[in-house]
Amino acid sequence: MRLFCRFTAVLLTVVIVAACGGDAPSEFGEANSIKLTDGALIPEAEDVQQEPVEGSIGDLRFASLVSDSHDTFASHLDKPLVINFFAAWCGPCRAELPEFETVYQELKGQVNFLGISRDGSTAQSLELLADTGVSYPSGWDSDGSLFGDLGLIAMPSTLMVHRNGVVAEQWAGVLTTESLRDLITENLL
Repeated sequence: MRLFCRFTAVLLTVVIVAACGGDAPSEFGEANSIKLTDGALIPEAEDVQQEPVEGSIGDLRFASLVSDSHDTFASHLDKPLVINFFAAWCGPCRAELPEFETVYQELKGQVNFLGISRDGSTAQSLELLADTGVSYPSGWDSDGSLFGDLGLIAMPSTLMVHRNGVVAEQWAGVLTTESLRDLITENLL
């Protein structure tokens, strides 16, 4: 059974990575713009979801996108926290970033948002954030070690984190404004 789960996880990763692609060149190729309004990328209820990460992630560190410094998740846990892993080479990531910005603007007094880029360079990440209008803080996981440490397998991936650093929900796949609001309401508010 464990082998089947690993096979399924690898297959899901291959399928999702194959779906990623976009406007920004990278070592993975170029990503195409995708509109969420056509419903093509919206996950269905039976989509495979990972189990939430166990324990607190508060002390985990990540690199800053704008300096040579590092940050921790703990510094963003004065409120519940939404963490979104994205990359310029991932078309679905590019599609959902404006949706995240919309919900961030609506809930920024109640919930913190943090983006974590998996791009190969900070320039790609910063260009994508500017292109999609994202204004919430973002960090960088260039080698994917943080992504792996959290047990994530698909892009985009989103974590809902309580103020104590415990992950309440882990979502693999695209989120629309409505589905993101629902996850936040169910898990953080």
